[in-house]
Amino acid sequence: MNEENTQTQSEQPTVGQILKNHREQANVSIATIAAPLKLSELQIKRLENDEFTLLGPITFVKGYIKNYCRELKVDSAPILAMMPAPPEPAKPANMQSFSRRTEKEANDSRLMFFSYLILAIVIGSSALWFWQNATPIEEQTSNINVANSKMSERQAAQPSISEQQQQAEIDNESLLESRSTPSETSTNPEAVTETTPIASNNASQEDVSSTIVMNFTDESWVEIYDGEGEKIAFGVKKAGYIMTVSGTPPFSVVLGKHDAVDITLNGEPVDVSAFPKNRLAKFTLPLAE
Repeated sequence: MNEENTQTQSEQPTVGQILKNHREQANVSIATIAAPLKLSELQIKRLENDEFTLLGPITFVKGYIKNYCRELKVDSAPILAMMPAPPEPAKPANMQSFSRRTEKEANDSRLMFFSYLILAIVIGSSALWFWQNATPIEEQTSNINVANSKMSERQAAQPSISEQQQQAEIDNESLLESRSTPSETSTNPEAVTETTPIASNNASQEDVSSTIVMNFTDESWVEIYDGEGEKIAFGVKKAGYIMTVSGTPPFSVVLGKHDAVDITLNGEPVDVSAFPKNRLAKFTLPLAE
């Protein structure tokens, strides 16, 4: 029984043999049928020899068979039914691979975003720290420069003051001698009058420079110009900072928060409570009465 089934299956013609038999019965050559199908003679031979794998995908092969039967006016349905089913493509694996790649790219993008965010926070914090700590350094530098300039002026003026003091001592000795000798007193009245302007010059030079001391109980902005138009203080001062500046009065002062600053001029307290709060306070020291 098995031998009969095997013999029957072996005697059953293939798709290629069926196509070839129909062509030969119609007395059509390979070259004649290849022209309207736009196939080469080699492709027709492979089709009739059942070499379907050499003709491309199974879908194309079925199209060739359908056109082949149409040219020979043969029903293609039973012949196409004999063709094997096309293999199922492995799409799920590819889609899974693509999905994993997309998920990995999304994770990399989130990681890159957080990295840039952390870097931006670090740079911003560093810039803020530098800005907050740069102001006191500039202020200290300006105070040192002002103190050095004032010291240089005083040292430059010191020889003239000492000369005037020596001259005053000489004049005082002359005055004593003139008082001890009546005749010299009458003949040299100018000796008495010369001592007065010298003493007044000494007093005026000592009063030229004034000192301002500001104690900041809260952070405030300050700007001070002396009477010569020179800027002697500028910037934001933090709470607890004590600033001491000297210069030629009158001083032009601007304070951002005057109620957070205690001011003394030459050791005397300055009352600025009359100025409106939450506004810049612009005034001149010493205050006008």
